[in-house]
Amino acid sequence: MTVTDGLRNDAKRNREAILNAARELFAESADVAMYEVARRAGVGQATLYRNFPNRGALAAEILSEHVERVARLAAEHDGDADAFFVLLRALVEAMVHMYVLSELAREDVCVGSRLEEERQRIAELLKRPLQDAKAAGRLRRDTALDDVFLVLLMARGAMERAPGAAARAAAVNRVLTLALDGLVPPSARQ
Repeated sequence: MTVTDGLRNDAKRNREAILNAARELFAESADVAMYEVARRAGVGQATLYRNFPNRGALAAEILSEHVERVARLAAEHDGDADAFFVLLRALVEAMVHMYVLSELAREDVCVGSRLEEERQRIAELLKRPLQDAKAAGRLRRDTALDDVFLVLLMARGAMERAPGAAARAAAVNRVLTLALDGLVPPSARQ
């Protein structure tokens, strides 16, 4: 069951408009006022606050959407020897969009705890694809989940000095390229 199940159609449209506006505004800055989200979404502030009581709740919902996309991708690639690489790339690409939201998570305990829950969910989603990639010889046998999160931390660090979404995307793609050179065994490189 989703959050929008049971909502009227206009309420669903308003909620989606709010999320779209927030995604756009949060793409560049964590310093987004709630009234700006309401204005961009074309809804009243009461409608905004009825759906999301604060900026942290709004950010947490957007973060969860990204993880849900990764979960769907994991299901689509279940049993595929390259699933690990598909998921890793999706996570790194999502980080570009979530960069500002993760800045907000550092300030907001509610978002930070939701972020940790989503991190645990990501770890669960990666376990089997990681094992499958190692068993297929596509990934170094000593690669662990902690290594994957280290790659994600390196990507996050690379984005800190990158001005704007395009520069962040370029930085994380470079990190991913360099990291995969270390994760893929020489015998699997072509």
